[in-house]
Amino acid sequence: MTNRTTLVGLVALGVLVAACSKQAPAPAPATDEEAAPAVAAEPEPAVPTYDRAAMATGMLVLIDTAPQCQTFRDQLETIARAPADQPLAVEPSAIVAKANEAGCAKK
Repeated sequence: MTNRTTLVGLVALGVLVAACSKQAPAPAPATDEEAAPAVAAEPEPAVPTYDRAAMATGMLVLIDTAPQCQTFRDQLETIARAPADQPLAVEPSAIVAKANEAGCAKK
């Protein structure tokens, strides 16, 4: 019985030592310039992932139809007609924010 207990203890101790021991570090990669991977080129500017036309058209309902608010509505309609790859001078949300500051929020 003592031999079995001793054997189990030794096996457990061996497993514990093996689990706690450090592994050898991986060999350092070669510093050969030819083996180095090529540096990736800079990514292209991000194209909006949303439909600007649908967003601008949807934001039209937030602006009142009063004559003094027509300039804001015209700006949103221009964005809705602009090609998707053309950069925007002003974001649609900024136009709606300016309209709200001017008192053109639809009530």
